[in-house]
Amino acid sequence: MNAVVSSISQLLPAEILDTDPERIALYSQDVFTIGPPIGAIVRPRCIEEVQSLVAACRERGTPIVTRGGGMSYTSGYLATAPESILIDMTSMDSIVEVNLEDRYVTVEAGCSWQKLYEHLMPLGVRTPYWGTLSGRFATVGGSLSQNSIFWGSGQRGTAADNVLSVSVITGTAELIETGAASQINGSPFMRHFGPDLTGVFLSDCGALGIKVRITLPLVLLPGAKGFTSFAFTESGPMLRAMAQISRESLTSECFGFDPYLQHQRMKRASLAADAQQLSGVIQAETGIVNKVKQGAKVALAGRRFMDEVEWAMFTISEGRTEAETAHQVKRIRTICVAEGGKELPDSIPRILAANPFGPVNNMVGAEGERWLPVHGLVPHSKGEKVLAAIEAVYERNRDVLEQYAIETGYLIAVVSEQITVLEPVFFWPDALNALHKQSLEPDHLARMNQFEAVPGAREAVYKIKSEVVDLLSAEGASHFQLGKAYHYRPALKAPAENLFGSIKSALDPNGIMNPGVLGF
Repeated sequence: MNAVVSSISQLLPAEILDTDPERIALYSQDVFTIGPPIGAIVRPRCIEEVQSLVAACRERGTPIVTRGGGMSYTSGYLATAPESILIDMTSMDSIVEVNLEDRYVTVEAGCSWQKLYEHLMPLGVRTPYWGTLSGRFATVGGSLSQNSIFWGSGQRGTAADNVLSVSVITGTAELIETGAASQINGSPFMRHFGPDLTGVFLSDCGALGIKVRITLPLVLLPGAKGFTSFAFTESGPMLRAMAQISRESLTSECFGFDPYLQHQRMKRASLAADAQQLSGVIQAETGIVNKVKQGAKVALAGRRFMDEVEWAMFTISEGRTEAETAHQVKRIRTICVAEGGKELPDSIPRILAANPFGPVNNMVGAEGERWLPVHGLVPHSKGEKVLAAIEAVYERNRDVLEQYAIETGYLIAVVSEQITVLEPVFFWPDALNALHKQSLEPDHLARMNQFEAVPGAREAVYKIKSEVVDLLSAEGASHFQLGKAYHYRPALKAPAENLFGSIKSALDPNGIMNPGVLGF
């Protein structure tokens, strides 16, 4: 045990300190990168233990990184210096208060999206943005540090758009509460009380402090849902259709895949998984007639209808009544047909909606390949142009891609009324890391190929990914989970950089909070 860990161990309960070599190795990596070994893992159980740890690390100048569910791939929670202390927040996962009268819920930062959703559902409510696809593991605190999209994003925006208040331990070990809760007699019912201090601590990747509690608004569960699937022969018409659907706020989720990524997802599925997901669809339907009708519809559709599909788009719409969702679906059909879309069975979005927090087996390819996404958020007007520019990056690197059998695909989504999300994805044969092996379902992992390590392929992916990041930055794209992988500080205009630097200095004067993240 090194001197810093030995010193800290005298100040903290022994049961929250972990120096097991295997777990140290596991927690020193994310989905893509293995970082320098951390010195110890600390699993605090309360705010006071977080404050004690931060105070001890500040006194000793020891860097701290904070981890939630560990599903990130941008080095955001990887240390930049050996012997850093990693705080694992997943022991602080309580749902502190559900206030139905004032319509908010307060959770500890380590609570997973799945746990929160399942706790709220019997009460007839949920949060407006209600999690990532990896929400079985992904935590509320981690998603707000990184920012994220998916469930609810089509109409409600990002995770950070849907926060009322946060409680944060800064680099000085002080507890700051934001929003209406920041005043002496306040409660966390409203985000704004003077300047928006809540926003400062969102998307910061842990640079400004450790989120310990979060308050989110509550909304009623939808009374009805509608689903569509459409095939397009090219990306342009699909992007234009998605942008118009977004502008008209017709969906809670709208997303699409290119041919390669679509076929990857079809190959991953199995008959057993189909049966399990069909069960979810039936449970999600209300009324005996609807259960039988939709169950039969999904079963008959199977997956064969996707065999010849090029670009595929899926939508989930929500409303108070069946009439409202029927109107949304009708308008979506009109938009897609006008762009040359061909309607498909709606089984895929229906299955996904009924099973929102499935296994994270998609963090590897269908044959066990390594997987790495990169993404940019652009205004709708730039979607087609930026996608074409990304394709040009691939063409410049075609020989390298073929040399290492690197395949590429796209996930495309829309957020609110303004944003197109382009997520290029890389797959390549390479050895899996410990984090993959811990996160995949054991049966699924057992069926995977066990590729040998190919360092050259990983370096090639990193290089091409970096070219895509440079391109996205040149186009003024925004990003989630900036971590240590995207341009933030170098991309800022000088006044904004200076302001953020001043905030960082005030909240973390000793520079112990995740040094290196965001370029600071």
